[in-house]
Amino acid sequence: MQGGKKGMALLGQTLRRIFKRERDRRRYANSPYAWLFQPYMGEELVALACESIPGETSVLSVAAVVLNQQQVHTSQPWVATFADPQTVDQAALRQHQQLYNTATAVLPCAETLHAFTDFIGNRPLVGWQLDQQFCMLNSAFRTHLGFGLPNVQVDVAKLHQRQLRRLHPLVESSQPFSEALDCWQVPAISTQGLLGKATASALLYMRLQRDMTQSG
Repeated sequence: MQGGKKGMALLGQTLRRIFKRERDRRRYANSPYAWLFQPYMGEELVALACESIPGETSVLSVAAVVLNQQQVHTSQPWVATFADPQTVDQAALRQHQQLYNTATAVLPCAETLHAFTDFIGNRPLVGWQLDQQFCMLNSAFRTHLGFGLPNVQVDVAKLHQRQLRRLHPLVESSQPFSEALDCWQVPAISTQGLLGKATASALLYMRLQRDMTQSG
């Protein structure tokens, strides 16, 4: 019964996301952002990682890296911290940037978010526990652009849980990111910094995709 309720809740979330995306697609059909709502026809994805300062809603660091089924393109990532220097605690901001290796701080405004959308495009987005990571990012998008990110989302945590349950039904599938990397033999060293976390998410996604393809 509990599993059924959880499944219905997930279905409800998915339907709400679909309805909201369709509403935004119609609303912005004649805007410069209309192309973001179109289906992506290529073979690339974008891996994301987001971190914020606990209790500080105006600071959000984001790292994004492009990947395909063969490789992760780490040479040209998008890494920045969205922060308003007039309102944020400067010491906390510096500590946050040092912790996640984000040298660039930009204002959370329409111009910088537009630059971010130019990087990710309408490609599917990959990440660990995307619903949690997208909360503040989508809030910034809705505040400054009027819509949340319409991209298809692939939650690597859910892929990991699904594949682990399929192979080992009795194993606990709810694991932290570091244990999931160990489980699928993805190098943990790649998680250093926020770009490292995005890269590790991409590598874990590729590993799971290969495993699912090979196992049928």
